[in-house]
Amino acid sequence: MVDERAENNAEKTDAMRRYQWTSNEALRESRKTQYTKAKTEYQAAVRKEKTRSWKEYCSRTSPINPWNKVYRLASNKTRSKTMMTLQNPDGTRTERMEDTLRFLLDQPTPEDNPQDDTDHHKEVRRQVEQPINTLNDGVHAGSS
Repeated sequence: MVDERAENNAEKTDAMRRYQWTSNEALRESRKTQYTKAKTEYQAAVRKEKTRSWKEYCSRTSPINPWNKVYRLASNKTRSKTMMTLQNPDGTRTERMEDTLRFLLDQPTPEDNPQDDTDHHKEVRRQVEQPINTLNDGVHAGSS
């Protein structure tokens, strides 16, 4: 099924490119129709595969336990296994994601002082400031 979906995606992409690169209006309309058809077929294949995969997943979980993962997913009662908490200045810990984010945003950010750079940071700074020139560089729309 994955091979079929990949093939459908390749056909859709090819049809889209043919449509986009066609300048003849009559041929362009024909290719637009072909692209729309290929896109619809691809989306149908994706939906079919998602449904098949979901059914397979559901059948692999225990039918005896109504509180299994499928039930929790369907009822939107899944819990994240990790919760990031931070220690507040008073020694307590943040309890909710909102508190953690607020705490992070309220912290001052350090100054970016080149005088404090290590050799590695100096090299990174030098590379970032140096213009990139490659053999394939050409004039692009919007460049001067």
